[in-house]
Amino acid sequence: MRDEQDRPVQLRSVYGSRLWQFPGGNLDAPDEDPLQTARREAVEETCLELGLGTPTLLLTHFLHAGPSLPLNKVGFIFDGGRLSADQLGQIRLDPAEHDMWAVHDLAAWQELMAPRDFARLDAIERARRGEGPSYLITHA
Repeated sequence: MRDEQDRPVQLRSVYGSRLWQFPGGNLDAPDEDPLQTARREAVEETCLELGLGTPTLLLTHFLHAGPSLPLNKVGFIFDGGRLSADQLGQIRLDPAEHDMWAVHDLAAWQELMAPRDFARLDAIERARRGEGPSYLITHA
């Protein structure tokens, strides 16, 4: 998701190192697919319905297991769309998951994020513009 100036909107996690991230999470039901999961998580985490219609799949992210992640993980990142100032004002965070949301350009996000996390955001933005990978591999 992004604002009307195409700047990424992200949420700050209350867990661990307090990562900046998009809404997201794990499948909750055997018949739920990745797009349904993305839509459900967006509502749960922001109170906004995002990616209506058929949103673009921007990135498939493969994350290798590591000390804090016992299994490999695959994530699908869909374009949540451009949010108006009114929609941004309607964001209501789940305090059990996120304590803040913010809008910044890529240069500002790069200063706020760990290099691995910014690499994902940069790949998403390049894919959205048709310039970058649609598949990213990182290590935990």
